[in-house]
Amino acid sequence: MVQFRKLDMDGRKKEKIVYQNQMLHYGLYVPRPEAYFFGDIPWHWHDEFEFGHILGGSMQYKTNHHEFILHEGDGIFVNSGVLHYLHPLEPVEEVRLQSQFFDRSFLAGASGSILDIKYIVPVLEQKQLDAVPLYCSDTGSAEFLEKMREGAELSSKGEPFFELRLRNLFSKLWEMVYSWAMDEKKSGTGFNALEDERIKQMLSYIQEHYSEKITVQDIASSIHISERECYRLFQTSLGETPVEFMISLRLQKAQELLRYTDKSVLEVAVETGFGTSSYLGKIFKQYHHITPKQYKKLNFDRKEHPEKET
Repeated sequence: MVQFRKLDMDGRKKEKIVYQNQMLHYGLYVPRPEAYFFGDIPWHWHDEFEFGHILGGSMQYKTNHHEFILHEGDGIFVNSGVLHYLHPLEPVEEVRLQSQFFDRSFLAGASGSILDIKYIVPVLEQKQLDAVPLYCSDTGSAEFLEKMREGAELSSKGEPFFELRLRNLFSKLWEMVYSWAMDEKKSGTGFNALEDERIKQMLSYIQEHYSEKITVQDIASSIHISERECYRLFQTSLGETPVEFMISLRLQKAQELLRYTDKSVLEVAVETGFGTSSYLGKIFKQYHHITPKQYKKLNFDRKEHPEKET
């Protein structure tokens, strides 16, 4: 069974992956083209391993250490716990991203089992292995991508024994993932794990308080660092200021409320920390070249005419 992806976060900007079957911790997600009218999937992370496949268009994939441009046919592996951000490089209706997720129990069973300790934990611990792009023009990657496609097909059809076949297929792919982790370990390079955790903690604070009047000093104080250090961490890790991130988060929340609720523009403005409908309108139009009312009407029309959606 295919799930349509609507990004669901917990209080820490960590995405909550919904499995089709709670006894099989694997999920296949294909977003509706209209799910993000403006396209971006904001900074977030999840405990599951992700295998993404670009089925149409082009996307920019960013971690807080690397940046990749992926085109139709390309894919990517994203390690557990990695902060990442996605941006379509073409109109969102032309971009199609299919993702497969699973947690450590899918391949290894119980945490602490011999399979978990020998083969899963070494990948989890290799923090510099944040993401690996898979280009269809590369022979080795093409084989990997083909198996990912087979996995998605197995899941979609749901025929007898598909769970065993799916686990067997990803076990073979995991040998390659494990080899990437060992190569990174030999290289001796690494990231500052403390800085990565600090960024996550500050994003969590903003996520919890975005509807309030918070300052950069509040964000910095939440993890006991200076404003200057806060600015440095955001710029180094995310390429934007704390205020820019907070505005983008508020806009994302505003879009969700405008799209999925009947709340007025003023109610949305107050609930998302913009305060007034005029300020929300100004920022919304500045970023998206459309007013909140126009966006709300556009999505109302889509609901009224679902046959136009694919």
